[in-house]
Amino acid sequence: MKKALAMSLATCLLATSMVGCGGKNDATTQKPVEGTTEGSSTGDKVELRISWWGGDDRHTATLEAIKKFEELHPNITVKSEYGGWDGHAEKINTQMAGGTATDVIQINYDWLSRLSKDGKGFYDLESLSDTLSLENYGDTELAFGRREGILNAIPVSTTGRSAYYNKTTFDKFGAEIPKTWEDLLASAEKFSEEGYYPFDLDNGSGFTTWYLATVYMQQKTGRNFINEDGTLGFTVEDIKEGLDFYKELENKGVVRSVEARANEAGNTALYQTPSWIDGKVAGVLEWSSSIGKYEAVLKEKGQELVLGELPMLADAKMTGWFMKPSLMFAINKDTKHPKEAAMLLEFLLNDPEAAVILGTSRGIPSSKAAKEALQAAGQLDGIAFEGTKQIESSNPTLISPFMENAKMKEIYAAAIEQVSYNLGTTDEIAAQMHADLTKQLASLTK
Repeated sequence: MKKALAMSLATCLLATSMVGCGGKNDATTQKPVEGTTEGSSTGDKVELRISWWGGDDRHTATLEAIKKFEELHPNITVKSEYGGWDGHAEKINTQMAGGTATDVIQINYDWLSRLSKDGKGFYDLESLSDTLSLENYGDTELAFGRREGILNAIPVSTTGRSAYYNKTTFDKFGAEIPKTWEDLLASAEKFSEEGYYPFDLDNGSGFTTWYLATVYMQQKTGRNFINEDGTLGFTVEDIKEGLDFYKELENKGVVRSVEARANEAGNTALYQTPSWIDGKVAGVLEWSSSIGKYEAVLKEKGQELVLGELPMLADAKMTGWFMKPSLMFAINKDTKHPKEAAMLLEFLLNDPEAAVILGTSRGIPSSKAAKEALQAAGQLDGIAFEGTKQIESSNPTLISPFMENAKMKEIYAAAIEQVSYNLGTTDEIAAQMHADLTKQLASLTK
């Protein structure tokens, strides 16, 4: 019943936007493109390919939206290529290098600096503005997708990592949800059963662990981990203190060691592990755009996931918490069908009916038209929405595109592993990490 009502509302919105006014400034108007006629079979037959990564919720919703697009445009067939995150970046790298990438490509924020250094790695989307409703986005949002002044990609949503907690497990032990850094460090004291932890940093990858340590140190020092020009903003001492903070969390039983995490499930995603599903790991630092899959598996077990507060130092010199585009869509610079590719992108990003179908499977939409459709359909609620609002209202730091670079992540992971296994002092590990980060950033920015 709820979905039927949502679809009805979206249909009404679509009808209103198409009848009410026909000008370019109507953000919800879907524009016909050259060679096609909306809702008819006229025009040449066109086949498009689109690729994305995600969980089952995203796959199901996207396939449903694409099916609707094909119904509206019978002359266009869309082939979908999708899967999980693991290995996806490598697949796109290979396709881009070999000239076999799809027409429409879901990309990560940091890929632009690697795949489009000169701004010409993807199609110039402003040249397709007759089809794409770019007025749905603010200048700051579009700036995320620019390289050398050229609009390479459009952010589907913005996101940041927040702390989410399994309230069912916390209630089991009579423990309070942490509000401060001190609360987080003390949170394991009431977890009296062996094998239970109040938080998880998925520290096998190193990135989430270092992300939290970076937020803590940015608040403490007022320095950005990576400066706007791509140079390292942290000193060796800053990095040492960040590593010490992580080790304290581990020593106090707040999080598992790298070895314990690896022994349980190797590289399996946390939300798919027994420790998460059974509530033995009761907290996670996760992107608001991705928290749905963590919540869904707990709901199946009758457990409740809630949004926690963003810990802040009392004398914080900056808020330190990050915001970034959760993911973006770009068009292949070599596509043979740029207008039709833009039409598909316009539908997925800005069409009210598509917005309701897709929901928040890619986070809270940046598009004004899509957001209005979801609000009218009563879909803008829940912890994903709350997490997005929380980050947006925290005066966040805009994450450097280099922070999530694969080589940078390898450096974080190596340092976290060394600290966890006690393979050196944090002074020694920090000095090496600082040198490695400095060298890698110099390579990325040259």
